[in-house]
Amino acid sequence: MATQKKQKEVSQILKDLATNEMAHAKVFYDYIDSKCQGGIEEVNIEASYPMRHGELVEMLKIKGDNEALQAEKIYPIFAKTAREEGYEDIAEKLERIAKIEQNHADILHKLHEKLKNNTLYSASSETVFKCTNCGHEEKVKKGWKICPVCGFNQGYIKIDLDYYCEGSEKKSACSVKNYKR
Repeated sequence: MATQKKQKEVSQILKDLATNEMAHAKVFYDYIDSKCQGGIEEVNIEASYPMRHGELVEMLKIKGDNEALQAEKIYPIFAKTAREEGYEDIAEKLERIAKIEQNHADILHKLHEKLKNNTLYSASSETVFKCTNCGHEEKVKKGWKICPVCGFNQGYIKIDLDYYCEGSEKKSACSVKNYKR
C-alpha cells in the first residue's frame, strides 16, 4: 500500500518491521521444535488476528495500535504463562519481544501522525533531507516534492525517525531512536 502511494521509504520501514515479525515467528518455531525433540507431528494452534482494511494513514494507526496491544497485553500474558509452566528462557524472550513490539508501535504511530498531518517531509528547524535514489542532500525545513537531481518523487526522501522522536510526550516513543537500517 505504501508503495502504491509512492512512499518508498515508508514501504521500506514497513518491510523492515515485517522482517522483524518473521524473525519472532522463527524464534517461537525453534522453541517448539527444540522442546518437542522431533517427537510431535502436529501442533494445534488456535488464534485470531484483527483484519481491517483502509487507507495507508489509517492502517498505520490501526497496525500501531495492534503492536501496542501485543507489547502491553499479549506478550506479557504469554510470558507469565511460560514462566508458570517452567519455561523461564521462553518467558524472558517473550518479554524482550514485547519491547520490540512497543518500538514497532512507536514507529507506526509516528509515521501515522506525520502522514496524517502532512508533515512527514517537513521539520520545525533545518534538517538534512536525503534522496535515497541519488544521494542528493539538502539542509532545509521542508523536503522537495521532486528531487532536483534525479527527479524521483518525495517518497524517496530518507525518513529520519530520530527527528520524529524529539519532543515526544510519550517517553517510550523515544525507543524509535533505536530504529536503524
